[in-house]
Amino acid sequence: MNRNSRPPRFQPFQAPVAIAVQKMNKTGNYRGSPRDRGYDAKWDRLSIAFRKRHPCCLWCEQIDRDTLTDLVDHIIPVVDRPDLKHTWSNLMALCRHHHAQKGVMEVYARENGLLGMLPEWCRHPEKRPFQFRPVA
Repeated sequence: MNRNSRPPRFQPFQAPVAIAVQKMNKTGNYRGSPRDRGYDAKWDRLSIAFRKRHPCCLWCEQIDRDTLTDLVDHIIPVVDRPDLKHTWSNLMALCRHHHAQKGVMEVYARENGLLGMLPEWCRHPEKRPFQFRPVA
Protein backbone atom coordinates (compact mmCIF):
# COMPACT_ATOMS: atom_id res chain seq x y z
CA MET A 1 0.00 0.00 0.00
CA ASN A 2 1.52 3.29 -1.02
CA ARG A 3 0.95 6.70 0.57
CA ASN A 4 -1.63 7.87 -1.98
CA SER A 5 -3.95 4.91 -1.47
CA ARG A 6 -4.59 5.35 2.24
CA PRO A 7 -8.20 5.31 3.42
CA PRO A 8 -9.71 8.69 4.32
CA ARG A 9 -9.16 10.00 7.84
CA PHE A 10 -11.91 9.45 10.36
CA GLN A 11 -14.10 12.49 11.00
CA PRO A 12 -16.79 12.34 13.69
CA PHE A 13 -20.37 12.55 12.45
CA GLN A 14 -22.15 15.86 12.96
CA ALA A 15 -25.90 15.96 12.73
CA PRO A 16 -27.26 18.45 10.14
CA VAL A 17 -28.95 20.45 12.91
CA ALA A 18 -25.65 20.94 14.74
CA ILE A 19 -24.04 22.10 11.52
CA ALA A 20 -26.90 24.54 10.89
CA VAL A 21 -26.56 25.99 14.41
CA GLN A 22 -22.82 26.46 13.91
CA LYS A 23 -23.47 28.29 10.64
CA MET A 24 -26.08 30.48 12.26
CA ASN A 25 -23.65 31.38 15.04
CA LYS A 26 -20.99 32.38 12.50
CA THR A 27 -23.38 34.68 10.62
CA GLY A 28 -24.88 36.12 13.80
CA ASN A 29 -28.44 35.08 12.99
CA TYR A 30 -28.87 32.50 15.76
CA ARG A 31 -31.23 33.91 18.37
CA GLY A 32 -30.18 31.73 21.28
CA SER A 33 -32.44 29.88 23.67
CA PRO A 34 -35.37 31.62 25.37
CA ARG A 35 -33.32 31.72 28.59
CA ASP A 36 -30.45 33.38 26.72
CA ARG A 37 -32.91 36.01 25.47
CA GLY A 38 -34.12 36.85 28.99
CA TYR A 39 -37.25 34.71 29.34
CA ASP A 40 -36.97 33.64 32.96
CA ALA A 41 -39.15 31.91 35.58
CA LYS A 42 -41.15 35.11 36.04
CA TRP A 43 -42.00 35.06 32.32
CA ASP A 44 -42.94 31.37 32.52
CA ARG A 45 -45.43 32.07 35.33
CA LEU A 46 -46.88 35.08 33.54
CA SER A 47 -47.20 33.19 30.26
CA ILE A 48 -48.98 30.25 31.91
CA ALA A 49 -51.36 32.55 33.79
CA PHE A 50 -52.11 34.50 30.59
CA ARG A 51 -52.82 31.33 28.60
CA LYS A 52 -55.14 30.08 31.34
CA ARG A 53 -57.07 33.35 31.16
CA HIS A 54 -56.96 33.50 27.34
CA PRO A 55 -57.02 29.89 26.05
CA CYS A 56 -57.88 30.79 22.43
CA CYS A 57 -55.87 32.65 19.81
CA LEU A 58 -56.92 36.31 19.70
CA TRP A 59 -56.61 36.57 15.92
CA CYS A 60 -58.58 33.34 15.38
CA GLU A 61 -61.34 34.73 17.61
CA GLN A 62 -61.41 37.87 15.44
CA ILE A 63 -62.43 35.70 12.47
CA ASP A 64 -64.86 33.52 14.50
CA ARG A 65 -62.60 30.49 14.86
CA ASP A 66 -61.73 28.66 18.05
CA THR A 67 -58.08 27.68 18.07
CA LEU A 68 -56.20 26.95 21.26
CA THR A 69 -53.27 29.21 21.89
CA ASP A 70 -49.71 27.96 21.62
CA LEU A 71 -47.84 31.12 22.52
CA VAL A 72 -48.02 34.39 24.37
CA ASP A 73 -46.66 37.23 22.28
CA HIS A 74 -45.74 40.81 23.08
CA ILE A 75 -47.82 43.32 21.13
CA ILE A 76 -44.98 45.83 21.25
CA PRO A 77 -41.77 43.80 20.86
CA VAL A 78 -39.48 43.47 23.90
CA VAL A 79 -36.58 44.67 21.74
CA ASP A 80 -38.32 48.02 21.37
CA ARG A 81 -39.89 48.34 24.83
CA PRO A 82 -38.14 46.10 27.41
CA ASP A 83 -40.04 47.89 30.19
CA LEU A 84 -43.29 46.30 28.92
CA LYS A 85 -41.93 42.75 29.01
CA HIS A 86 -44.07 41.66 31.98
CA THR A 87 -47.00 44.02 31.37
CA TRP A 88 -50.28 42.10 31.02
CA SER A 89 -51.79 44.68 28.62
CA ASN A 90 -48.86 44.22 26.20
CA LEU A 91 -49.55 40.49 25.80
CA MET A 92 -51.76 38.50 23.47
CA ALA A 93 -52.36 34.80 23.03
CA LEU A 94 -51.72 33.48 19.51
CA CYS A 95 -51.60 30.16 17.68
CA ARG A 96 -48.36 29.32 15.84
CA HIS A 97 -49.80 30.34 12.46
CA HIS A 98 -50.83 33.80 13.63
CA HIS A 99 -47.63 34.23 15.66
CA ALA A 100 -45.69 33.81 12.41
CA GLN A 101 -47.96 36.33 10.66
CA LYS A 102 -47.51 38.79 13.50
CA GLY A 103 -43.73 38.45 13.17
CA VAL A 104 -43.93 39.35 9.49
CA MET A 105 -46.18 42.29 10.37
CA GLU A 106 -43.59 43.47 12.94
CA VAL A 107 -40.88 43.44 10.29
CA TYR A 108 -43.15 45.43 7.95
CA ALA A 109 -43.92 47.96 10.71
CA ARG A 110 -40.25 48.35 11.64
CA GLU A 111 -39.14 48.80 8.02
CA ASN A 112 -41.81 51.45 7.40
CA GLY A 113 -41.50 53.31 10.72
CA LEU A 114 -44.95 52.19 11.89
CA LEU A 115 -44.16 50.32 15.13
CA GLY A 116 -46.55 52.61 17.00
CA MET A 117 -49.41 51.15 14.96
CA LEU A 118 -48.84 47.56 16.13
CA PRO A 119 -51.23 47.70 19.12
CA GLU A 120 -54.05 49.02 16.93
CA TRP A 121 -53.33 46.51 14.16
CA CYS A 122 -53.30 43.63 16.65
CA ARG A 123 -56.65 44.55 18.17
CA HIS A 124 -58.45 45.74 15.02
CA PRO A 125 -57.81 43.56 11.95
CA GLU A 126 -59.65 45.97 9.63
CA LYS A 127 -57.01 48.64 10.37
CA ARG A 128 -54.05 46.45 9.40
CA PRO A 129 -52.24 47.00 6.11
CA PHE A 130 -54.13 45.22 3.34
CA GLN A 131 -51.72 42.27 3.05
CA PHE A 132 -52.18 41.44 6.77
CA ARG A 133 -55.97 41.55 6.91
CA PRO A 134 -57.82 38.26 7.44
CA VAL A 135 -59.25 36.69 4.31
CA ALA A 136 -63.05 36.58 4.46
